[in-house]
Amino acid sequence: LPEGEEEEEEEEEELESSRAAFRGSRRSPPQKPSVPPGDPPGTPPLAPVLQLLRNQLQEKDALIRHLESDWERSRAQREREERLLVTAWYNMGLALQRQEGGTAPRGLPSGAQSFLAQQRLATVARRARIPHGRAPSS
Repeated sequence: LPEGEEEEEEEEEELESSRAAFRGSRRSPPQKPSVPPGDPPGTPPLAPVLQLLRNQLQEKDALIRHLESDWERSRAQREREERLLVTAWYNMGLALQRQEGGTAPRGLPSGAQSFLAQQRLATVARRARIPHGRAPSS
């Protein structure tokens, strides 16, 4: 073969081998041989460092558990306080309704058949009371 053709064939072979290598690179890389347990030769021992890291991890886990339990206690306390507040408001409203209407907490006042009738009776009762700071009119 002439010299020009030989060079072309060599270039094609190199190109083909580089293409094959490129195609092979799409696959997962070969796995590294497993390292036996223990420290590799020529490196400082890792046991003290690992123990230190394990201790730090245990401390952080304990702190997380402590914070979670504090949060849970705080949440339960907040829920109890909310229930107490709701109950107090309900009881205050009930007492005010009894005082204003002069009726039992359940059921309709005497002669009243609707909510509007109850409101009318409450308004009349308020107007009948003597306002604070004023002398009764004669």
